[in-house]
Amino acid sequence: MYAIEAKDILSYFLGDWKIHRVISDFGEITGRARFRLNGERDQHLDYKETVMLPSFGEQKTNAFREYEYRMTDAGFDIFFSDGATKGQLFLSFVFAQASRLTSHHLCIQDHYDAEFVFLSGDEFELSFTVVGPKKDYSIRTRFIKA
Repeated sequence: MYAIEAKDILSYFLGDWKIHRVISDFGEITGRARFRLNGERDQHLDYKETVMLPSFGEQKTNAFREYEYRMTDAGFDIFFSDGATKGQLFLSFVFAQASRLTSHHLCIQDHYDAEFVFLSGDEFELSFTVVGPKKDYSIRTRFIKA
């Protein structure tokens, strides 16, 4: 585990990352992610990921997602930056220990439990589990500095 303090999160995330994601009952996804400084707000990062979904036959599909990371004294909040939920809070993370941040979010009847684990200065993992009346899946994404 890699110990990191809340004040260092912003500089840790900055830059380009390779991502490898495993989604239960779906498969594996690879792609790239970028954290960059928000040009309008201090202590905010813009996040954008581009991933390649598994191909079915000859056709390959790209998927995109954007978030805004807002640093707090105890961790950070993640807000949606695109789609119908733009501007809404997705997850709020606080340090559980020096190398781990956790979050719990209730969305209608679905429970989202998420965790960031910092593995080294250039590798971290984000995992979450979603359980509810109509949802039951987990996602684990490994980020490696590009």
